Amino acid sequence: MLKHLKYVLYSIKTVKNWPIFLLNYIGLINSHNATYILRNKIKIKSMDELGASLVFLAIIRKDYGKITDNSTVVDIGANIGTFSIFAAFSAKNTKVYAYEPADETFTLLKENVETNHLENTIKLFKLGVSGRKETRQFYLSEKSVWHSFYQTDEKQSVREISCISMKDVFNDNNIKTIDVLKLDCEGAEYEILYNIPDEYFSRIKNIRMEYENKSKKNHNIISLIDFLEEKGFKVEFLNKVILWVTLLSAENFKKIKKIGNRITHNIN
Repeated sequence: MLKHLKYVLYSIKTVKNWPIFLLNYIGLINSHNATYILRNKIKIKSMDELGASLVFLAIIRKDYGKITDNSTVVDIGANIGTFSIFAAFSAKNTKVYAYEPADETFTLLKENVETNHLENTIKLFKLGVSGRKETRQFYLSEKSVWHSFYQTDEKQSVREISCISMKDVFNDNNIKTIDVLKLDCEGAEYEILYNIPDEYFSRIKNIRMEYENKSKKNHNIISLIDFLEEKGFKVEFLNKVILWVTLLSAENFKKIKKIGNRITHNIN
């Protein structure tokens, strides 16, 4: 109860037009195209009531963490731009690369970036990100937050979209290091991460991601954690659906591997 009260108070402190924000967030109203005006002058126009949830998660609760100055941020599944805009606003000299494949959602993403005068800070791509450069079927749900490569409802419409890999993200933008890679891509996180070459993985410092357990082999949280730890990352659960993944220094990774090997040897 106290936790919920804390976030209500912080919402009031953060969002200027907080009554409409909170009413949409708790589902008492469904405002299409509502614009949330934050006290730091950020403006986020939403498509439906779930836009309030996107603002809450990225900006108020900060599920994807804070951004430090001089960061390079890659936002996969940028949706209407809440995290990209938060990242650009909250840190100096930061560059954001935002990927969103759905036409209608991308149009609103672009509008939000332009409304906040961040065209020089946030670079937009109407592309999907998958395991490789390809054309894929993309299933559109009633709400944009649930668009996915994976069909979950027979009523979903389908479109073909162009996709690239994380290797392409690095190469196409001449990115040396990604300070924060944010993933919210409805199950595509597995093929995205599993197909990053080692020499590129070592250039990612932090991953902030939503995850889903899928039926496909190795597309589950246990397999993903094993994979990321083997790559030299420390994995922490922020909550039931969000992981914070941090690249360990080479020295710390060797220490952890040594301890792990010793434990395995003693068990055997």
